[in-house]
Amino acid sequence: MVLEVPDKAGLDAYLAEEPFAAEGVWAKWEVHPFRIAPLPYHRLPQPGDAISATRTHTVTIALDGTDAEAPARRAAARPAHIARVAPMATDGTLALGGAILNEAGAMRGSIVVSRHATDAAARAWIAEDPYTTGAVWKDIAMHGTRFAPLPYRALPGSA
Repeated sequence: MVLEVPDKAGLDAYLAEEPFAAEGVWAKWEVHPFRIAPLPYHRLPQPGDAISATRTHTVTIALDGTDAEAPARRAAARPAHIARVAPMATDGTLALGGAILNEAGAMRGSIVVSRHATDAAARAWIAEDPYTTGAVWKDIAMHGTRFAPLPYRALPGSA
């Protein structure tokens, strides 16, 4: 889930009220400061849209290497990465994506939500990304999900 909260106190306040957190449905959660890339995304499902009974998307959390050369690899691969994903935002393959940030605001990974209903399809798609082929992403985790029609705010860059 992507939350817009101003600080840790805002996050803590949200989690104190979130039923899945408060009632123990979530065994654990991770927090990653994140900046959504302003790309031409499709709109997210809205109230009244059909609800899928099965998985529709994959959430990928890809952390960069931590070696001294990691920022240079990211910078070198970034133009090709953006050139690859921008058309995929337009066609709906990329539902949203952007950079995970460290405390100083520097990029240290990515969050990608892609329209892939299987791990195999998502893995094949990620394997071709310049951040993968350029050895930027070193730790990649994927989680299947489906989008529920909620009153989402428009994403940066969306139509």
